[in-house]
Amino acid sequence: MKKNILLLAVVLTLTAVWSASVMFYPVTVQAQTNATTTSDSPSLPNPLGKNVNLVKVVLRVLQIILAAVDIFALFMVILGGFEFLISAGNPNMVKKAKDTLVWAIVGILVITLSYSVLKFIFEEIQKNL
Repeated sequence: MKKNILLLAVVLTLTAVWSASVMFYPVTVQAQTNATTTSDSPSLPNPLGKNVNLVKVVLRVLQIILAAVDIFALFMVILGGFEFLISAGNPNMVKKAKDTLVWAIVGILVITLSYSVLKFIFEEIQKNL
């Protein structure tokens, strides 16, 4: 009970210190100047790069999505290994752990294959544009 109260007190103290530092710390914002422009309107650089088209943007979004799914599949492999370790010889738990491992590895293979196929398709589309 005392540990919980102490932990709660520490968390609340750290939260209060962080909140106060965020609220009362002065932040200055400076605009970027570009000396090469001749007009009065500000210009911003393209954050995606100079030669960016829709195909590259879609491919990058798919890369991010597939990477997130791949991380989830890796987590499932770790979970399956953990289930296998704690099964203690119980046949039902061993079967569940093996199924988790098999399907997680199949998922990783499908994700890798789908990324390769999508990259090939988008490269072919980009060549034809």
